[in-house]
Amino acid sequence: MPALTSISATVRQSLRLDFSQSDPVVAARNAMGVAVPLVVGVVVGNIGIGVFGAVGAMFAAFSDRPGGYRLRLARMVTTSAAAGIGGGLSILCAPSVPLSLLLVAVFAFITGMLLSLGANVSQIGTAATAVAIVLNRFPQTPANALGIAALIAAAGLVQSLLAVAGWPLHRHAPERAVLAGLYRKLAERVRSPQPKRMAPGAAAVLDKARDTITGFGHGHGPSMQSYRALLDEAERIRLEVMALAYCVERFERAGRRPQRDAVHELLLAAGTALDAVAEALGKGRKFDDGGLQPASAALAGMEEVMGRFPDSPTGHFALLHARALDGQLRACGRIVTPGALEGRADEQAAKVGNVRVALQAPLGTLRANLHFNSAIARHAVRLAVLVTATDGLARLLPGGDRGYWVSLMVLLLLRPDFAATLQRTSARLFGTLIGLGIGTAATFLLAPAGSYALIGLVVVFVFAVRSSGAPNALFMGTWIAAYLVALLDLAGSPASVVVVPRLLDTALAGVLAVAAILAWPAWERAYLPTRMAELLAAYRRYLVAITDPQARKPRIDAARIDARLARSNAQASLDRTQAEPVTGHRILYISEGVLAQSHLLIQAAMVLDAARISLRQNGRPVAEMLDPLAPYIAGVDGTLLACENAAATGSAPRGTRSLRSAYAELELGLRQAPDFPRDVLPAVLDAADRIANSVDTMAHLLREGPRSVNAVTAAAPAASGTGSVEGSTP
Repeated sequence: MPALTSISATVRQSLRLDFSQSDPVVAARNAMGVAVPLVVGVVVGNIGIGVFGAVGAMFAAFSDRPGGYRLRLARMVTTSAAAGIGGGLSILCAPSVPLSLLLVAVFAFITGMLLSLGANVSQIGTAATAVAIVLNRFPQTPANALGIAALIAAAGLVQSLLAVAGWPLHRHAPERAVLAGLYRKLAERVRSPQPKRMAPGAAAVLDKARDTITGFGHGHGPSMQSYRALLDEAERIRLEVMALAYCVERFERAGRRPQRDAVHELLLAAGTALDAVAEALGKGRKFDDGGLQPASAALAGMEEVMGRFPDSPTGHFALLHARALDGQLRACGRIVTPGALEGRADEQAAKVGNVRVALQAPLGTLRANLHFNSAIARHAVRLAVLVTATDGLARLLPGGDRGYWVSLMVLLLLRPDFAATLQRTSARLFGTLIGLGIGTAATFLLAPAGSYALIGLVVVFVFAVRSSGAPNALFMGTWIAAYLVALLDLAGSPASVVVVPRLLDTALAGVLAVAAILAWPAWERAYLPTRMAELLAAYRRYLVAITDPQARKPRIDAARIDARLARSNAQASLDRTQAEPVTGHRILYISEGVLAQSHLLIQAAMVLDAARISLRQNGRPVAEMLDPLAPYIAGVDGTLLACENAAATGSAPRGTRSLRSAYAELELGLRQAPDFPRDVLPAVLDAADRIANSVDTMAHLLREGPRSVNAVTAAAPAASGTGSVEGSTP
């Protein structure tokens, strides 16, 4: 029964609709990019040219995803080139079946390995492999290989140029848009009744903004300096809001309503200022300084209220961070205009701050995954074997020249884990059934009207495909099936001939993909403990970094980014484990508990981070706060390391100490220390108290279930670095 419940829940998840990531503008230009080669093919009287070009344009369209223009262009051009190379080599190898199968096997294995670098990178391998599978079945002379490869790549290049057509007019529109969304999100959370809960929600938006602004191929110059400085300020604002939210919570518990209301009013006013920053970025206009006045007035009111309670340590702490927040809002007002206007104004103010994030080492990531303990390597081998085997078997059956559909569907459906494979299979199967019906009916009605009517139908279907958005596998599968029916009809294969075989082939490919997962399982539950261990390790490094007096900004920034990535991977792994039709309730219970406690841990750590920053901003040595904390943090570090090892190996945590007793020693020592900054003392003690609670609870959870953990993790990889396998390609 649990297996049936998890399977039904997975299928229902695959059928949901979510258009939050849909972009009609992108969909329209992608549809136009596919139409261009088709129209050219009809005009010159060679529809084959149009169909080959449409294939290249469509794969380039799938790579047209959010990001800066440089990144988007690089991604789309690389995908187009890969599709062209795959098509050209496929035509050259077509006379030899062994060579053709070897080519498909190599491309499929590379595609599987590229998933370790993310879904966007894997799309490049998918394009090359898919084109190689399809074109191998359409006989062409070797002399045409170079021309067809160039045609596919050229059509993809046209699609790429359409995607960056706005570059000369608004060269930083993607950067402005993502930053505006970030500041709107911050404003929304600051105004919420529970601003402290902003931590998980804002982190995803911060990561998206950072990837866009500091990712591969990012630009330089004063405008980009403005964006990087705004990104840095957003990180600091988030920390200050966390600290002030802690003060609101303290005042509420103590019944100090005037002080609580004063801090709350400041947060509301900060939301107004953040909205003004977002509006300037979104509309590309000069920042209105009037957006800062409510925050300045709220700060003045807060200082007057806190002045009536001179003996309140929390009041002093709140003022410290209120002034820091006000300063950061004013800094945003100074640096936003040059970026909003994209160089159409004096940009000297933009030269404030910088964010340097080292690029990942892709070759190192690929090497780390080249072993059978890696889910990615197992997926790559499984994909290469199954795609090649189905391609080879299809050649032996009647109608083998059309049998490429099974191997193509296996390429698109097979994922590293059971849940994702089942989701994609069910969505694609239902979508194909609906899409084939829509495409058949539409082509039947419009085919008599001629080629241009069919091209119009293809444009409509491509628009629907690209409007689906990544979360809508069912909707995307529907319109891809309809698009292929129209395109094949245009190429001379009537819908009546392809509908039933396509549906049967899709069902067969789905069965094979799920069977391959079951035959050589890669259950996510086997990797969940490692994801939890990686999360604890990342949080431990972040805590150690922010409490090290010698730590500099690049180290702390890197630790903060790693912590967010580890959390997203752990949450995704937990979600996939919950969808598997296998028992593992104990490990799920432990992992859910560890994840919840880790969130409490990171919230407390962020309060310490904010206190450290406030001392530094006021010209005071952070060692005054951090040196007395060193023995306590060393105990936390050791206990977290023990929990990390326990999660990874399935054994009970060893070498832990009671952090509750360590906290009692810390509290006594700090209250008696004459040199400890008194204005941050309550916040530091409260954060240390919460850290003790969360880490002790995690150790207890791991200690209570070692046998269950060990049973589940027997097949888990000993080393990390398997990469995140979230996301999907169309």
